[in-house]
Amino acid sequence: MHRGFRLLQFVFLLIAGMYSQHGWAESCGGSVGQMTINVPNIRYLPTLRADTQMTNAMADNGGGIHFVCDLQLPTAGWKRIVYQQRATTGAPRVINGQHVYASALSGMGYSLGFQCGGGPIHYIDGSDAPAGSESVTVCESSQQSTLLAQREVVVKAYIIFYKTGDVALVSGNHASVPGQPQVGNLYIEKQDAGNASHVASAPVSIDLAALNVDIGASGSCQVTRASIGVNLGTVNKAEFKGKTSTAGAAQTFSIPVYCSTPTDIRIGFFGVTADPSISDSLALAQVDGAASGVGIKLSYGNNPAPAPPAGTGVKMNVSSNLPVLKHVTASSAAAAESINFTAQYVQTGDAVTPGRANSLATFALEYN
Repeated sequence: MHRGFRLLQFVFLLIAGMYSQHGWAESCGGSVGQMTINVPNIRYLPTLRADTQMTNAMADNGGGIHFVCDLQLPTAGWKRIVYQQRATTGAPRVINGQHVYASALSGMGYSLGFQCGGGPIHYIDGSDAPAGSESVTVCESSQQSTLLAQREVVVKAYIIFYKTGDVALVSGNHASVPGQPQVGNLYIEKQDAGNASHVASAPVSIDLAALNVDIGASGSCQVTRASIGVNLGTVNKAEFKGKTSTAGAAQTFSIPVYCSTPTDIRIGFFGVTADPSISDSLALAQVDGAASGVGIKLSYGNNPAPAPPAGTGVKMNVSSNLPVLKHVTASSAAAAESINFTAQYVQTGDAVTPGRANSLATFALEYN
């Protein structure tokens, strides 16, 4: 009897093992169930027009969102990480091609971007919608094959703020923006070999932390021209000698300013950058026949001290700690004082393709 019991127990375990092995498969999921995106305080310029980008892409100051896969056999034959926006009160605005959602402060919106393992940053723009119109694929194994073999994938979060309307002063020269919980979900999907269905992990809920918005003055300085055109002419692509090299002559342009009282003037430029690593370059308008691998570099021109030296690059989408460019004493349009800049073509990609090269930037005055 004793021997029979032991044999029966062995057979039972063997059968259990044989059946359980068919249920084994790779499992993936987020290491946490919630992630709060924290960014520094930002500055709002009242003179910036509505529907304009007001900050650069700011990285969350944490360690990113970690997805862990156990690589249990049989491993998945396909994986992707998806972000789905949940807080979509009303239809999103589309600014610079990206979907922009309402923040907790009226007059300011945001868009979230996510980056896998140092790859490109992906924002919701309608071109890719794996989970409805307000979603985006962050990375996918068909384009990033290393995703299949990685035990841990780190996703970095970025946020861009936009001016969508006028922001009211709340307390002196700043406004407090409360946090926004559960604005979206980030999750990993996989597909086992021979299985047509996708299996999604439990989502990581994305929250926005509270922040302060410093509000610049909205006094009475004016620009005499609503728009300023700069003609950079035609250049041969052979003039470009590699990424960040410039070609063609730098063209000077001026912004004429006058104020009701003598004032120190600072100017910020806002627009779509050609490359996040080249902060003083504007992207070209994406139209049929557009050139590629090229942007437009903006620099400070010849202005009196304490302005930056001529040729210093102008950082795009920055509204804090701008340099003083001129102490303007002119009090009428007829006597407006010029603040000078230059524009020049710059190579932003590994290769240059000829074509049309148009771009657009918005500038805003800041003054005390």
